[in-house]
Amino acid sequence: MELAWVTNLVFFFGFLIIMMLSGMPVALGFLTLNIIGLYIFMGEGSLSLLATSSFTSVGQFTLIPIPLFILMGELLMRTGLAAITVDAVDQWMGRVAGRLSLSAVGGGTLFGALSGASMASVAMLGSTLVPEMTKRKYKPTMSVGAILGGGGLAVLIPPSALGVLLGALAKVSIAELLLAGILPGLLLALLYFAYFTTRAYLQPELAPPYIAEKTTLGAKMRALLEVTPLFSLILVVTGSIFLGFATPSESAAMGVIATMLLAACYRRLSLKAVVAAMKSTMTTTAMMMLVIVGSTGFSQLLALTGTTSSLVSSVGELNLHPLLMILIMQAIIRLLGCFIDTISIMLVSIPVFMPIVGMMGIDPIWFSILILIQLELAGITPPFGVLLFVIKGVQPQLRISEIYKAAMPIVFLQFLLIAILMIFPEIVSFLPSIAK
Repeated sequence: MELAWVTNLVFFFGFLIIMMLSGMPVALGFLTLNIIGLYIFMGEGSLSLLATSSFTSVGQFTLIPIPLFILMGELLMRTGLAAITVDAVDQWMGRVAGRLSLSAVGGGTLFGALSGASMASVAMLGSTLVPEMTKRKYKPTMSVGAILGGGGLAVLIPPSALGVLLGALAKVSIAELLLAGILPGLLLALLYFAYFTTRAYLQPELAPPYIAEKTTLGAKMRALLEVTPLFSLILVVTGSIFLGFATPSESAAMGVIATMLLAACYRRLSLKAVVAAMKSTMTTTAMMMLVIVGSTGFSQLLALTGTTSSLVSSVGELNLHPLLMILIMQAIIRLLGCFIDTISIMLVSIPVFMPIVGMMGIDPIWFSILILIQLELAGITPPFGVLLFVIKGVQPQLRISEIYKAAMPIVFLQFLLIAILMIFPEIVSFLPSIAK
């Protein structure tokens, strides 16, 4: 009986692997596992528990930011407001080495702070900047790498729909988690700036210098003036949470209203754009709700079969140092990130890891930020990182091997960020502690 929990875990994850190999959507695979697992281990009468937990899990007020943050990002994309941010950043870059790479990172940082949608950010940057980079003979390391890095920042910098989903699954404060991602996100952007500037200076053949069209101070100020109203979105969403004026749900609602008002002021709001944004939002939200139902049911299955308590007890008996345990869990997530998508990683890892985190006294917000970085890594890690295929989709002339190679320096820089945050955890906790 002592090792029954091991048998249970082998059965659960073996079943999941079979479901994934069959091509079944991950969320539906988890639902199937939950139904069969409860029936086998707890009997027919236990299935009503799954129905109850499913309704309870998606009926939480804390989940409201997910569709609203997604809608914000979709409206910014569909109305063309996102492109304005990139143009403004590009105007201010001047004639520095690796100018277009820095524009990609700067544009990704700003768009991430406005929308929180990494796939949309990579698609927008890839379609707008890669043609110009190709024309200027930028190598993929400097073009694709910068776009993957800049676009992926939306996972960390609020408003992050993925951050809200992680907070809901991990049962941590969503407001604190969103605020905790700001400084790590900005630090990662600085690492990108330093890397691409240094690389362009030391190896100019990767980003051949060219005489950019001179931009007058007046043109720069006009570009800044044009994009300034968009900064109000950052104040409305992130500022209201930080200052304690609104909950994440309330700030997300205000963000959607502000986005539509700004689009109307810029004369870019149309019925076609709103309908397209709503359709895309409903599709993505439905998928995420299924994910939450599947994760909640899986957590319930682990608890009812005694797997969670036995796993936590066994880990406690090992007397491992918390840092070593964190490294092991990070390594597992990193391995999963090479083969499955970010949503699947959360479904598999959160129900198992968070009880261990609680038992070992590890700060759950800090650990959740490390997971968010790992999820960002999963999006750009060969061979199945979804952002790699987004780039391939918008720029089909690029070979997938070139995209893989371009992603590797970005992967290294994100590992460097993880190391910095493990050495200086105060970077994560600073803003949440001030906001309390």
